[in-house]
Amino acid sequence: MIENKRAGFEELEHTADLEIQVWGEDLDSLFRQSAAGMIQLSGVEGLVEGISSVQQNISLEAMDYEGLLILFLEELLYRLTEDYMVYEIQELSVSSEYTLKARLTGAQIKSYQRDIKAVTYHNLNIRTTADGYEVNIVFDI
Repeated sequence: MIENKRAGFEELEHTADLEIQVWGEDLDSLFRQSAAGMIQLSGVEGLVEGISSVQQNISLEAMDYEGLLILFLEELLYRLTEDYMVYEIQELSVSSEYTLKARLTGAQIKSYQRDIKAVTYHNLNIRTTADGYEVNIVFDI
């Protein structure tokens, strides 16, 4: 678990899949921590040496924040599992119109330990708290 009280994530017990609880002081930090939690769950193992990093910009739009979170995580998951790339988020902004813009720096990885098949909508509900926002995310494995 990340020790920062304002933003972080932790893995929760789940019978068949993987689940994390994520919190952040704003939607930007909630989305950042959600991505970090998913990457940690996947068990990324080492970067490939000698390959330069890749800069990517993404822009996403959804009907609500939950849909936007799913789109964002699915985009990163696709790049991880299909391209063997892991991305550091350089800039990220989530707007009140349910849009997300991010600038990413990617690096080629050697492998990952857990095969996450999908980010699910199961019990997905971004909640407002006294400290910001929180969400539980279930990943299908």
